[in-house]
Amino acid sequence: MTSISYCQENKIIYYYRNYHCFDFVKRCELEILKIKDLDTLIYVTSSEFHGEYEEIHGKLSKINDSIYFVKTYKHLRQSGNGDKPFSVAKDSIFLYCDSSLINSNLWIEYLNGQKEQHKIYSTENKFWINEKLFNKDKDRLYLILEFKNPIVNENVEIASKYFDPKFCIGFTSLREPDDFYIIVNEKQVMTLNFGSESHQSIGPIFKLDRMKQGTQLPKGRKLYD
Repeated sequence: MTSISYCQENKIIYYYRNYHCFDFVKRCELEILKIKDLDTLIYVTSSEFHGEYEEIHGKLSKINDSIYFVKTYKHLRQSGNGDKPFSVAKDSIFLYCDSSLINSNLWIEYLNGQKEQHKIYSTENKFWINEKLFNKDKDRLYLILEFKNPIVNENVEIASKYFDPKFCIGFTSLREPDDFYIIVNEKQVMTLNFGSESHQSIGPIFKLDRMKQGTQLPKGRKLYD
């Protein structure tokens, strides 16, 4: 296990929720939030079990002693099946992504550890997959992007399960990200989102515990030094 450092002198505070840490997943589900100088925020949630990844960056404005307004300036979200403008083929997987990822590398990893490297050539990509290695309910594919998690020292991975396949995968920025409010105290951080007629909620929804000094994350995960 790697020890997580809590950096009081640099006014960096981490909040997190770690769950669904099963033996059959490479990575546990993790929600983690980093606040620096009570000025900027980064929130990342990743779920191999559900095949999801979301990343939010925002600037904080103090409302009172515990409530802050978050002005979001970057919001990435990975999504699975949904609308399919392409026909789904058993020997192919489709990836939608931001133009910033064009010419970067993508690795497709099978459950037996075999990897295939591809080059992302467009915002709409089609990659061949080996049907012999991805044809049973227990089979999984891992798409490993040349894109780093901004809080945890690892590349972003997207999992696709054969019995619930995400043959169409999107990894894109939201053009009009929602701003939101958070409540911060010594033990927790949580969102304070207001509903409206057109929105069930505004912005993300989370409630995370403050990370204590010496906290360890499972499966060798660690923060950047």
